[in-house]
Amino acid sequence: MFWHLDIGQGVVVYDQISHLPDAFEVARHIGCLREDMLQIRFGEKLLLDVGWYPSFNESGRFLLLLVKDQEWDTPLEKARFHDVVSLKQRIAHIAGKLAGSL
Repeated sequence: MFWHLDIGQGVVVYDQISHLPDAFEVARHIGCLREDMLQIRFGEKLLLDVGWYPSFNESGRFLLLLVKDQEWDTPLEKARFHDVVSLKQRIAHIAGKLAGSL
């Protein structure tokens, strides 16, 4: 379990996000909102990456990328989120989809 989510066979390789609560407030957490916040590896080829863009900016958003074979310019999935709950739901959804394919 990661962040109270079942991420299946995903392996958290970098985590600077799971301390954020569901009732996340940008102004209160602005000091920790940066581009590199989370990486979860699924198998050898897939990486789920989450960051806050632009870093330390109150008008930023979480950016989620699902990248295959380090092809950052053409992610399999790209989504932006204002809140932690929606972000967590998307992470769980992706992990669930990948569980059957790994």
